[in-house]
Amino acid sequence: MRQPTSSPLPSRRTLLAGALGLGAGVTLAACGSGGSGSGGHTPGAAFRTPQAGPAPSLMPGEHRDPIHGVPAAYDRYPSAAEQFTSVAKAPGNGGTMTALMQLATTPAPGRSSNRWWQELEKRLHLTWKPTLVGGSDIGDRAQTIIASGDMPDLFNVNHYFSPAIDRNVKQGAFTELSDYVGGSAILDYPNLARLPDWAWRNSSIDGGIFGVPRPTPLVNNVAFYRQDWRKKLGMDVPRNADEVYTLLTAFTKSSPAGGGVKTWGLSDLNSGFFAAMHRVPSTWRLNRDGTLTKDHETDEWEAMLVYMRKLWVGGAFHPDAPTMPWDQQRQLFLNGSIGMHAEGFNGMVSVGGDLGVIQRNSPGADLQPMLPPGHDGGKPLVAQDTGYWGYYSIPAKLRGNKDKIREVLRVCDYFAAPFGSSEYTFVNYGIADHHFTYGKGGAPVPTTNAARLSELSMAYMCQPSELNFFFAGQPAQVAKDAQTFLHDAMPVSKPNPVVNLYSETAISKTPVLKQLIDDLMIAVVTGRKPISALAEARRAWKSQGGDQMRAEYEKALAKKN
Repeated sequence: MRQPTSSPLPSRRTLLAGALGLGAGVTLAACGSGGSGSGGHTPGAAFRTPQAGPAPSLMPGEHRDPIHGVPAAYDRYPSAAEQFTSVAKAPGNGGTMTALMQLATTPAPGRSSNRWWQELEKRLHLTWKPTLVGGSDIGDRAQTIIASGDMPDLFNVNHYFSPAIDRNVKQGAFTELSDYVGGSAILDYPNLARLPDWAWRNSSIDGGIFGVPRPTPLVNNVAFYRQDWRKKLGMDVPRNADEVYTLLTAFTKSSPAGGGVKTWGLSDLNSGFFAAMHRVPSTWRLNRDGTLTKDHETDEWEAMLVYMRKLWVGGAFHPDAPTMPWDQQRQLFLNGSIGMHAEGFNGMVSVGGDLGVIQRNSPGADLQPMLPPGHDGGKPLVAQDTGYWGYYSIPAKLRGNKDKIREVLRVCDYFAAPFGSSEYTFVNYGIADHHFTYGKGGAPVPTTNAARLSELSMAYMCQPSELNFFFAGQPAQVAKDAQTFLHDAMPVSKPNPVVNLYSETAISKTPVLKQLIDDLMIAVVTGRKPISALAEARRAWKSQGGDQMRAEYEKALAKKN
């Protein structure tokens, strides 16, 4: 199952951006006993990594980075004439296809008044019947649909909102796809072959492939800070824990926004940035003897807690940070009252992202991503995210229908079209002169007609949009800054060692165990309990399921190795 983050208060927007990467560490459980739902894959057999397809030709204004895991950055968007066709033939057979999909924004209008839906059906050559569900509700709806036995052809699996869905996968609810997309077989679907290897590997279960992932960067929960405030205060970019403390407390005490606006350094207790500073392991530490140590069991985590307590005493946090609803935290940030805020690049600087709102509310605002310094001036240890946000599975009822499975995968291939293709533009921006126009420099400019834009809310699928650093409406330098951040972060990042291992105890006990540690963190940071209370919390975690979870992961690791 996915193991929740070490942060007690992750934001919904961050989650929907595919975040929780920087110092947070979320875990997909994926190895153990039970049914495989497979046709040609033996549970526990070696993972058949999908073969990487050839990358598209270099686009005008494209900057590729040599470090694996760092997205390309683009100076501009390709013109309509420069865009290429990535899907040679309509993927559908003329019939009907059903889907359970995550609703990205506001509900989409029905087919009769939805031009994007109508155009999609023409392009796919099929009748498209989606069931659209809001992100936080999709877990419950997924379980209801599975229990009914009436499953759609394409099924959004999201472990964060439904950790127990791993059991359904293990029990055979979905088709194992290694024979279709493992190894060279994936080359039948060129766009899927361009999805990154980490997304396929980290979403696998027991070595099997049970869906097409929606890929995200491996480091994607980024601390954005008000660089203009820092410069106004005459400070340098912090290089160690003391300088971070000085900066964040000054954001509170010096009111750098001016105009009588009350400011604070931080509005929540998200620990990811500070975990990276103190080199806290990514959820678990794999020791040389094959044993595991949980992050909060380490000296590094305890040092992080002491440091966060120091920040609290120094006034860096908003006084309501432990209990403030996330929407209110975000509103303070948008209004120019908060100096540092964790967000994914897509949520921060995409069309409609936070950056544009802040710039309108606070002219001259300069937000920059900050790589945490090591607490002692050395390098940090950045925890990698899983690198995907859900995946799209095919139900077991289609296991014997190879033609239908291939048709569904061709539809996924269409949605996975790469940046620079006409299909990418349609999936992500819609229809020219209806949903957007090509503005100055060729960037897509969305319409201000909210009803038209809502048509695109049913487009949230396996497209790789978060792996392309082009942010419409922002200067090209913003994309380059994002790429530079990942260029610096990836070499000092590490994955969670149990990222694709299965623990039944993790499925059943994680919510309670996570709450135990979250409550301890809040109590210590705010001074309601001394740091010595950590010892008892650790004992309680171990006895209430933590040690059993550890044993299950260690057993799975031993089999894997």
